[in-house]
Amino acid sequence: MTCCSVEDFGQIERLTGMLSATAKADMDIVREVLVSRNSQLFVARDDNGRIAGMATVCCFTIPTGRHATIEDVVVLPECRGMGLGRRLVEEVLAYLKASGYGYKVGLTSRPSRTEANALYRSMGFRQKETNVYTMDV
Repeated sequence: MTCCSVEDFGQIERLTGMLSATAKADMDIVREVLVSRNSQLFVARDDNGRIAGMATVCCFTIPTGRHATIEDVVVLPECRGMGLGRRLVEEVLAYLKASGYGYKVGLTSRPSRTEANALYRSMGFRQKETNVYTMDV
C-alpha cells in the first residue's frame, strides 16, 4: 500500500466511477481527504505504479465512542481475485489499531456486490440489521 497525491486524480476518478452509476470523484474533495486528520486514503498499486485499488477510512468521535467507517473499497476489474481488496481492508484495520484508540468499525456494501460482501464476512465483519437513510444537504 502506498500514498497517493493529487497527481493520481485520474486513476482515483476511474476507480470511483466503478463504485456506482452515480459515484463521481471531485478534485477538491480528493484534496480535502488527502489533508484531513479524520480521513485516510489507502491505495494499492500494480507493478507499473498504477493505482489498482483504493479504500478510505473516516474516523470520528461521538458521545458513544470512537467510530470509523471504511468507504469506497474498490479494485480494478483486471486486478480482482488477487487479494487486493482484502489487503486494503487489512491495512485500514492495522492503521486503526496502530492509532492506539479503540474504534467501532463499520462499512456498507450493496447486496449486489456479492464478492465484496463475502470478503467482509470472511474478515469478521457482521451484517447489521438497520435502515440506512441518506439526504443531500
